[in-house]
Amino acid sequence: MKSRIVVLVLGLLLFSSCIVKSIQPFYVKNEIKYDAALVGNWTDNKNGDWEVLSFEDEFKKENEEGVKLSAEDLKVYDSYKNGYFIKYTKKESEALFMGIPFKVNEHLFIDFAPFEYESDELNKLVGQHLLKTHSTAYVQHNEDKSITLKWLSEKAIGALFKQDRLRLKHEKIGLDEDLVLTASSEELHNFLKKFMASDFEDKWDSDDIYTLKPAHAKP
Repeated sequence: MKSRIVVLVLGLLLFSSCIVKSIQPFYVKNEIKYDAALVGNWTDNKNGDWEVLSFEDEFKKENEEGVKLSAEDLKVYDSYKNGYFIKYTKKESEALFMGIPFKVNEHLFIDFAPFEYESDELNKLVGQHLLKTHSTAYVQHNEDKSITLKWLSEKAIGALFKQDRLRLKHEKIGLDEDLVLTASSEELHNFLKKFMASDFEDKWDSDDIYTLKPAHAKP
């Protein structure tokens, strides 16, 4: 199913390059947990705008009732029906992500993956080198109805690797030697359980924390 929203590569670059990326999703299917409170329009503390839509609702809008769906569309629906379309906009650049909410014990996380991107300014050969990886953010509901997203930081995870306190399959790739986790989803989910239970300092990097407030909220 093609999205009606175009994702610009520039929009993808708005996120900090220091978040931890993974080849595989951070969630396992039996821990997916939809949270309706995330749906809506938000503004963040970094001058960005967010629109979070229910995947199921948008899927039904794009597919007329009574029309027979293809096997591919049914597979997509079954995989993402409890997820979100997440559009992030900053300085007129857009990025569209598929977001899957999931639980790690009592904690809520979202797995982010770029949904689709196009750009007339992007050389086709360069585009073929780009890999759509996953990232994950811890979701914290606040008393003032705002939401805090805390991305898994390469700074914190990299320190654990250097201290030999973490054994998880990973690679350093590219000229910038970005950290990319190559472990399975089951291994990543188990790692998040241990990560949340740990009490080491600097678990979250302030550069990778976003506080979202309802777009209609008064200052």
